[in-house]
Amino acid sequence: MGKQMRQYVERGHRAVKMGVGRQDKSVDDSAARVREVRETLGAEIDIMVDAHGTWSVREAQRFARKVEDCDLAWLEEPVSADNVAGQAEVRVSTDIPLASGESEQTRFAFRDLIEARAVDILQPDVAIAGGITETLRICALAAAHGLTVAPHLWGSAILFASGLHLAAAIPCVTTLELTRGENPLLNELVRERFDLRDGFVHVSDAPGLGLTLDRDFARSIAV
Repeated sequence: MGKQMRQYVERGHRAVKMGVGRQDKSVDDSAARVREVRETLGAEIDIMVDAHGTWSVREAQRFARKVEDCDLAWLEEPVSADNVAGQAEVRVSTDIPLASGESEQTRFAFRDLIEARAVDILQPDVAIAGGITETLRICALAAAHGLTVAPHLWGSAILFASGLHLAAAIPCVTTLELTRGENPLLNELVRERFDLRDGFVHVSDAPGLGLTLDRDFARSIAV
């Protein structure tokens, strides 16, 4: 796992995210994988982990204790996204920041997460949360409560560009997730390529979102 994460650092990333949770044999296995990555990458690279909502509250708490010296940037969805009270219980038991919200809709759902004290980093998906305007309102909520935003951007180039422009305009949007896996909707849907240099994505000054749709590709995948 450490070797795999090192490849992303060599491609210009200053932070990496890895999966943990029920995909592993046990909580101990998840913790050991995280420790390997930290030892491989050293202290200068941020590490985020995502449990995809698969742990119980007690499992999440055990994991957090086992990796407390790994300086994780965040623990994402340690328990089911529907278990807001359980996530709040996990949060109060650790100083690892908790991230969640990728499946939530509108500012009212994020207001409930904040009021439950269940989250440190909000992860609205612009396409799910209600568009750019609604996501701006969610960012305002985060700023008012001293929280940060890392938009959920695992989709098309249009979604990523929306998050990128939010990050350029809103100070509390501090992190962008850029998938490096096979994703034609990210890599072939538009003619432009996102410019990652030394851990930063550079914003186009072209009109709108700065994208030119490849209409031939769009037609080839139309249903």
